[in-house]
Amino acid sequence: MYYDKIRHRNSQVLAATGLTPVEFDALLTTFKYHWDEYYSHFTLEGKVRQRISYNRKTSVLPLIQDKLFFILVYLKTNPLQELHAIQFEMTQPQANRWIHLLSDILRRTLKTLGELPDRNSKRLIHILQGCEEVLLDGTERPIQRPLDEDWQSACYSGKKTHSIKNNLLCTNNLRIVWLSSTYKGHVHDKKICDEEPLLLPKGIRLWQDTGFIGHKPDGVEICMPKKKPKGKELTCVEKQENKRISGVRIKVEHAIGGMKKCRIVKERFRCHKFGFEDMVILIACGLHNFRISHKMSHITN
Repeated sequence: MYYDKIRHRNSQVLAATGLTPVEFDALLTTFKYHWDEYYSHFTLEGKVRQRISYNRKTSVLPLIQDKLFFILVYLKTNPLQELHAIQFEMTQPQANRWIHLLSDILRRTLKTLGELPDRNSKRLIHILQGCEEVLLDGTERPIQRPLDEDWQSACYSGKKTHSIKNNLLCTNNLRIVWLSSTYKGHVHDKKICDEEPLLLPKGIRLWQDTGFIGHKPDGVEICMPKKKPKGKELTCVEKQENKRISGVRIKVEHAIGGMKKCRIVKERFRCHKFGFEDMVILIACGLHNFRISHKMSHITN
């Protein structure tokens, strides 16, 4: 399966990669730069290169667009590695090696383009200068049931599944500006904020849900739905206010939905390589931000 075979079929490119052909080409230039930079210094196995080497036409992924297509299809469709290997006419160990290598190249590409969300909550006070409001929410991803009993207990979310969690912060234009570290499923959203306290500009408005009760950064206006008292009902005014808040907070749900176009962060996560679960959600957020930036630039032009 090669990119050139479907590049003129917009719907197929979008279904396979999550990007339009125009967005794909816009991403390809920077991806090629980082691939050339890596390949000029290291072999495919990650060893320091001893002599100059050139991309071989007999490679399983001969062209740079095939390499980008390969990793985007994997992130978008979340296939078994064996199936992904069959689609690209290679063995499963080859597919595994290419997946982890090209994932890092794609991460570097999105970082160069400035599309990755920040991971340091203490820098937000500078990043969000001039921003009037932001939206905070948590997202949960199912994982395979761990074999270790302690790990099972730590990842059990209480929703009859084992999972991992992240918090994220987005702006009104749905751009994800901050992403927390990845935590085990039993950790509460509020606990993640306690571990990584947000430093936000004074006077900014923060929209959050009832999962963050008790979370109030200094100098920040909190907008949060009112929780129904035990054994009582909310008044009509309170229900109307909750509806208004939900109408604003839907934007963060749209941002999470855009990030989860990469099915690898939506469906059950199967890879056991240390740190890869955190990398894929970072890349998924970066791809979402890239689509937002590309659309905005297209509207401006």
